[in-house]
Amino acid sequence: MLIFPLTFTLFLSLSAATTTTTTTTGICSPVTWQGTGSATSKTGPPRPQHTRSVVRTSPIKPGEINCRYWGGTYDEVDKSTCTKLIRKYQITTEKFFILNPEIEPDCGNVRPYTEYCVAGFIEPVRAVDGFCGPPHNNATCLGMDQGQCCNSETWTCGNTEEDCAPGTCYEGVCFGDKVYSTDGKCGYKHGNKLCAGKQGDCCSLDGECGTGPSFCGGGVCQSGNCTRLPDSHLLGHSLFMSGIPWLTGNTTDGACGGENKYTCNVVYGNCCNKDGQCGSLPSDCGEGCQAEFGKCDSVTSSSSTTSLPKSTSGNIVEEI
Repeated sequence: MLIFPLTFTLFLSLSAATTTTTTTTGICSPVTWQGTGSATSKTGPPRPQHTRSVVRTSPIKPGEINCRYWGGTYDEVDKSTCTKLIRKYQITTEKFFILNPEIEPDCGNVRPYTEYCVAGFIEPVRAVDGFCGPPHNNATCLGMDQGQCCNSETWTCGNTEEDCAPGTCYEGVCFGDKVYSTDGKCGYKHGNKLCAGKQGDCCSLDGECGTGPSFCGGGVCQSGNCTRLPDSHLLGHSLFMSGIPWLTGNTTDGACGGENKYTCNVVYGNCCNKDGQCGSLPSDCGEGCQAEFGKCDSVTSSSSTTSLPKSTSGNIVEEI
């Protein structure tokens, strides 16, 4: 009995509103919400924005970090954060700290919500005027319109075959002077540089590049297009030696003998010790020394216990 009066009253109120609107404008007005309530968000405050550890200047000056990619930290950081960034972006520890010199060695001052450089390089001096190399503050031709090879004869940037040739190209889009000598100095006394191009194709034991028997001949050539000595046999033994192993050795990392039968050279030491490592100490050249793969004071390997014979015969390897 109570519901009917309420429903009838509400109906009269809506009818009156409709009648008034229709009478005044002839158009029904839309129903609007008249309540005072409002919806509330259930999300928390937004995360702080990342800031970069170093503000990048433009243009980048020589000696500054030219960062190509950044890796960020979050709200929780500690001394292990640097290690996590190093592993995540697969860079070396040394490079990480070079790219982020502001970080302390123990990573104690790493900050939350901060971007640190994880890929990049130290901006070099650019050869903007086309002049490069040591006479011009070691300016690099990389990225230069004049050419990206630094010619060691003219110390200018270029792109010709001659500019970029081994033995001529000092740096740029070439192997450069760190691999191929551009001043004729080579070998283990000069950073193990190789010889090529105008410098010649052989490096002598004296560390000079050149061509011909005095540079490439057997017993005088340490790298390059060396002439190998004839294969020889020691009389009365099954020991086989190709040339003089400690002069013409082919080891790439100081290991000798073994499955690959690498021989020692003057770079890593003349003698192949019992552990298969090249060296020049008495412990390397004495007892246990493997004469098949290098120079020995006496042959004490499993193949022989006799000292190397001395001879002037071309068929016998002399003890050096």
